[in-house]
Amino acid sequence: MKTNWPIEELGNLVDPLRGISYGIVQPGQHTPNGVPIVRVSDLKGELVDTKKPLRVSSSIESSYDRTRLRGGELIMSIVGTIGQTAIVDENLKGWNVARAVAVIPVKEEIGPYWVRLSLKGGPAKAHINERLNTTVQATLNLRDLASLPIALPPISERNHISAIFAALDDKIDLNRRMNETLEALACALFKDWFVDFGPTKAKMEERLPYLAPEIWNMFPDRLDDEGKPKGWKRFQLSQIAEHHKCTLKPSAVPDELFEHFSLPAFDKTQSPALDYGSTIKSNKTIVPPEAVLLSKLNPEIPRVWLTEGTDTNRQIASTEFLAFTAKEGFGRGLLFSLFLDRRFREILLSMVTGTSKSHQRVSPPSLMRREVIVGNEELFSQFQSVVEPMLKRICSNRAETRTLVQTRDFLLPKLMTGEIRVADAEQSVQEAR
Repeated sequence: MKTNWPIEELGNLVDPLRGISYGIVQPGQHTPNGVPIVRVSDLKGELVDTKKPLRVSSSIESSYDRTRLRGGELIMSIVGTIGQTAIVDENLKGWNVARAVAVIPVKEEIGPYWVRLSLKGGPAKAHINERLNTTVQATLNLRDLASLPIALPPISERNHISAIFAALDDKIDLNRRMNETLEALACALFKDWFVDFGPTKAKMEERLPYLAPEIWNMFPDRLDDEGKPKGWKRFQLSQIAEHHKCTLKPSAVPDELFEHFSLPAFDKTQSPALDYGSTIKSNKTIVPPEAVLLSKLNPEIPRVWLTEGTDTNRQIASTEFLAFTAKEGFGRGLLFSLFLDRRFREILLSMVTGTSKSHQRVSPPSLMRREVIVGNEELFSQFQSVVEPMLKRICSNRAETRTLVQTRDFLLPKLMTGEIRVADAEQSVQEAR
């Protein structure tokens, strides 16, 4: 990729005392009180998921002090899914990284954010694709990483370009955090109503109402002998949801563009990939409108996907996802919140068959026969009416985020090569927001 800007190799833009290094080669078993490390699976978007890190013993980690994180470094995946990055913040100080993650201590005058932009849109991106070793799985070695060409416009131009993309990234992150909050609210409401039986227990203890009167009055005022609210019934999954099994062979329509819901797409951005039928080799499940997708593979990883309708492309999903729609009177909000609930996750884990990680799956017929919730149809309908606006906002935020990402991905290589200048980019950003 040609560029109008000067070029410098990445290896010349890092702290010479540390250089570019990869992390712990053999971390061993999880050590509860050990040092947390960042793995490729922990890189989510542009952030590090810190909820459940692998921890290694101090005796092992002490041999890798060069990659011990101090704050301000850029980290990047170099095995498997290449090029996922994050900038190390204060919360990651003292952590280390796995073998598949490189630590890039960028000089302060260049800054990790500029290098991250360069890796995603400048000549460095094409260089990465040329140098990948894909014999077993995609790998970028440290020598090739250090030789990546980084475009270096004048500092004023770099600052302007960085400001544009920082604003886009901030809006994308705001949407992500808002969606996390909305999901948490829906799940908390579900847990209170249908798991903890909060309103019923509050009535039994003569506590003040904390819901609107018309909803509060729907809850029984005592529990029955089974410990559930009096008059409530137990429901199997088959009673509240339809399992959709119809499949198609995308390669039979090679020129059709599909919205493809896959495990990698979920793990990376929770946005379906746009793939032509010619590139999809195996059969896929047809995704019906208003579907909620549930991964049957390795259920200890919660993968629940609230799909969005489309008027342009047919939607298909990996057969590792089970496609459900709610039966009349129940609602997708109920399914979505149920599938995210901890107790439901425990049901899934109890049903796993297969010994290796790549083969641990849940049997759909067995799952459909399991009792998964107690309640009554009136409250299920009420729950749906409360959470549906939250789900619509989640879908709206995702749609906006996709537009922002498309704008970013279109502008970034053009700015990084000098093909367009900042004023043109600012106009495009204003139109996208």
